[in-house]
Amino acid sequence: MGHNALIVIAKYPEKESVKTRLKGLIPDDKRVELYVSLLNQTMRKLGKIPGVDTFIAFAPESTGDYFSRFNVRLIPLQDGDLGTGMFHAFREVFNAGYEKAALVGADIPDISPRIILEAFNALSGSDLVYGPAKDGGYYLVGMRKLIREVFEEVTWSSEKTLEESLYQARRHGYSVALTETLNDIDTIDDAIRAGLLDVEGDRC
Repeated sequence: MGHNALIVIAKYPEKESVKTRLKGLIPDDKRVELYVSLLNQTMRKLGKIPGVDTFIAFAPESTGDYFSRFNVRLIPLQDGDLGTGMFHAFREVFNAGYEKAALVGADIPDISPRIILEAFNALSGSDLVYGPAKDGGYYLVGMRKLIREVFEEVTWSSEKTLEESLYQARRHGYSVALTETLNDIDTIDDAIRAGLLDVEGDRC
């Protein structure tokens, strides 16, 4: 076991749960295909970073067989909101003995091993590290000890998610570093800019 744990948070690809902001804008099967493409791309990039042990924190709990194909360790996500799920995943890896942990989404086309390693380096001098998303949320959160407060009193999936998370961190006296700002894929325009859909909404 290494010192650094990377958690990729993922959902089983079904139309009721993935890329729901695109519902009604592109066909359901295209939404699912888009998510699967993003997940596969993420795991190809992040599944084997030197010095980093990668996990998938997944939901629902009954879908572990699907995620086992990525040959990384699995964490079933606890029921509750996004903050509850992320806190639970961090608790699992810290309880396993890791010294630093970072968590990312599965829908960040420009994520790279370099960004992950920079985040772990930032944790040598800060309690927390965030990767800001252009929509006001964040695509990455990392910590060097288990911190609950940054997952409480936060409006998830909003333009204020990062702002409120930073407020909670500073309110409770935690130091924070930031990595570079990236785009996640929440809208048709996001997917087109990333080259994942053409202008008609078909996968590229």
